[in-house]
Amino acid sequence: MIPEIAEGYLGEIGYRFMREHWGCGFAYEAVSAVIEHCKSTLDLKRLFATIDNKNMKSIKLIEKLGFTLIAVLPESNLRGRVTDVAYYSRKV
Repeated sequence: MIPEIAEGYLGEIGYRFMREHWGCGFAYEAVSAVIEHCKSTLDLKRLFATIDNKNMKSIKLIEKLGFTLIAVLPESNLRGRVTDVAYYSRKV
């Protein structure tokens, strides 16, 4: 849930693809389109993403899209499981 003070300013981006579609460029294309939509239509100023710190393919993708690592929180809850979570952010 986005805090009230951040409404219209901050958005969260996430994605999941079936394994057989990994490495096909779909994630890059889809996330790029979402970023553009957040900028042009939603007028958001910043996006953030939370990623399992062991998911190097996702980290590589999000960094390629201009996100910067903000923090890694050890043993955090990520969609109901405990793992080290990397928090990324970028201006839209």
